[in-house]
Amino acid sequence: MSRALFGGGFLLLFLAFLALIVVLVVVGYQQAKKRREGLAAFAAARGWVYRQADPSLVGRFTGSPFGTGSSRSATNCLYGAHAERPMVAFDYSYTTSSGSGDNRTTTTHRYSVVAMNLGLVVPPLAVSPEGAVGRFFGRLTNRDIELESEDFNRAFTVTAHDRRFASDVLHPQMMQMLLQWPALGWRLEGDSMLVVRSGHHAPHEVDATLAVMDAILDRIPEHVWRTLRGQ
Repeated sequence: MSRALFGGGFLLLFLAFLALIVVLVVVGYQQAKKRREGLAAFAAARGWVYRQADPSLVGRFTGSPFGTGSSRSATNCLYGAHAERPMVAFDYSYTTSSGSGDNRTTTTHRYSVVAMNLGLVVPPLAVSPEGAVGRFFGRLTNRDIELESEDFNRAFTVTAHDRRFASDVLHPQMMQMLLQWPALGWRLEGDSMLVVRSGHHAPHEVDATLAVMDAILDRIPEHVWRTLRGQ
């Protein structure tokens, strides 16, 4: 009798667990569908183009988080222009695995990517939010470029192949402005400026990110652009 009750109780628990999984899958699907529809409407209102996926974006950029893991994908892609600069925003994800056999687990890493085209190729430059540990190892390995503002040096890590270019871009007024956004990481790479963060973005976050990117690019001195153009 007790075994029958135990067996019946186990079956009920299993069925309840299965029902919960089904509910979570359905809710997840509905939320994803609602988000896709919201992004498509957001794009249409601005005269942009929305695509549910674009495999060509998977290998479009380099550096973290690109080129890592497996099952890489670029989805919920928005194409358009902001302040006459071409842009693209998309969800980027990849998976990593650890363990083996029955203990093998797979983790999906998700990122929001917003990229703005510069119209010309520029030297690589990255500005990342800093921490005490990052400062210590950055200075130890000569990775962290020190600039004129100690407040800025404490807040951000700057990496660049060309220290002169980094200094020209990150002039005192630029550094003062960037201190308003101490959590903002961004980089110049190839012909683009990128802002990458964990998670995924909402339409208002895309607008806000583009506005900040535009403000940064507008404060790069004209002589820097002329030099890059070979003038």
